[in-house]
Amino acid sequence: MALCTGLEHRASGINSLYKRLTNSLVNNPNAVIALFGVYFLIQIAVRLLLPPALRIDEAQQVLFAQWLALGYDAQPPLYNWYQQAIFAIFGTSVLGLAVAKNLILFLVFATYVKLSDLVLREKSLVLVASLAFFVSPQLFWQAQRDLTHTTMLMLTSLWAIYLSVRLLKTPTTMGYVLTGVAVGLGMLSKYNFVLILPAILLAVWLHPKGRERIFDWRILLTIGISLLVFLPHSIWLFDNLQFASDVTLRRMAEEAPESRWMQILTGIAHVFSGSAIVMILPALVLIASRAKRTDTKAGEQQVSPWLRFFLHYFIALAAVLLVVIIATTMTEVRDRWLLPLVMPFPILAALWLEQRSFDPAVFVKKVLPVCLVVIAILPVALIVSVPVQAMLGKTSRSNNDWQVFRQHIQEKGISPSLIVTSDWYTGGNLRFVFPDTTVATTTYDDFDPAFALSSDHPVLFVWVTGRDQSAGMVDWLQAQMGVTLNDISVNTFGAPMYFPVEGKMQRFSYALITPDNVVKSSKQP
Repeated sequence: MALCTGLEHRASGINSLYKRLTNSLVNNPNAVIALFGVYFLIQIAVRLLLPPALRIDEAQQVLFAQWLALGYDAQPPLYNWYQQAIFAIFGTSVLGLAVAKNLILFLVFATYVKLSDLVLREKSLVLVASLAFFVSPQLFWQAQRDLTHTTMLMLTSLWAIYLSVRLLKTPTTMGYVLTGVAVGLGMLSKYNFVLILPAILLAVWLHPKGRERIFDWRILLTIGISLLVFLPHSIWLFDNLQFASDVTLRRMAEEAPESRWMQILTGIAHVFSGSAIVMILPALVLIASRAKRTDTKAGEQQVSPWLRFFLHYFIALAAVLLVVIIATTMTEVRDRWLLPLVMPFPILAALWLEQRSFDPAVFVKKVLPVCLVVIAILPVALIVSVPVQAMLGKTSRSNNDWQVFRQHIQEKGISPSLIVTSDWYTGGNLRFVFPDTTVATTTYDDFDPAFALSSDHPVLFVWVTGRDQSAGMVDWLQAQMGVTLNDISVNTFGAPMYFPVEGKMQRFSYALITPDNVVKSSKQP
């Protein structure tokens, strides 16, 4: 009897706590921000529990952290600069990577909540829009496991939209200044910010207060500051435009049909399908939240100017994408590229629900518990994903054990003065496990590391594919040193993965370059 009474009291306490939590989330947007703050703190811990192998975007950050530049590759450098600042505080570590990623994602959601709160009268819909945004697979899964520049673009784009809405409501000099900073940072985060900017401008222009704000003299502050923020990178971009654009243009034209009309239709189809993939789960959350209200008055049916604002944003965005597809015959459009563009969709839908059919009680009863359960189980799913894949006989980059290669090299008494590889994924992981050794790749010619070749400290070539990639590294090193190399021997090393996969091994190939491999030299190394 006492046991039953204790269980009833415990259940009653949990139920009371849940009611207080839901009531706070429904009525207080700051509580929603706090919820996501706790979630992303947990995600930092989750990353520390996962194998230390770096995924491809993480590896790029570690590799690029070796030098500071105005530009690096096909992406603008804002996230690289930001990551280097985080590394300066936490060291080049998994913790530094996790803090950088999850801080950005938290700021994305904090800004999203604040933007929703700014345009929605019904505070419970702020929670609906934020949760609908969260359940996009590219956000709750892909962004947690990878994506860097895209998350920075999401943040700067949201800042630009939020500050534009603030200016429409209350024009201040500081508001114009901050909008200029946000636009400049947007251009430094990812080049497809240029697709978002016209959509924001048209939405502002068509707002009842929009023309008044645009023709305010303080708009010159916005333009001037945005150009000033982007100026340092624009200098690099002017000299490296072909290098920065080639990769993106090739990706945009992958598997393109020969007919121009088919290229255009393919591009349009990929935009629609990619947008659907991003928005399908958010749409389900919003549809499930829909309920007929009995207290709606006729006067409340007037269309909100903010509903029109976001409608105009999406209309302009569709027009911009159509122009780009026609002009460039872009055929390859990936869903993660579309995520920053279409992320205001839940706010648009919430504005529509606010005026037509939303009952907070139905949402709290039917939808909120499911969303909270999803939030609770996602960290667990991330933790078990790698060992479960290994049990199923599948390999993944997250399961590679790079430390075992370092141990192999140290056991052989090799102390390299420089490590050379052909790609940033391998280079970043090698830099991570050889923190005191410079790592160069044949991909980035602007990084010319200083090193001294000797018998005690050779140059180490490393690659992890089955195909021999030493030829490109030989060419790179010969150009760096002004020498000719010969008699290079390739070694292989096989090791189990972090979570062993039956019948599969990691394969490392490497070659040592010593003074004995140098045939002639036209300059002193």
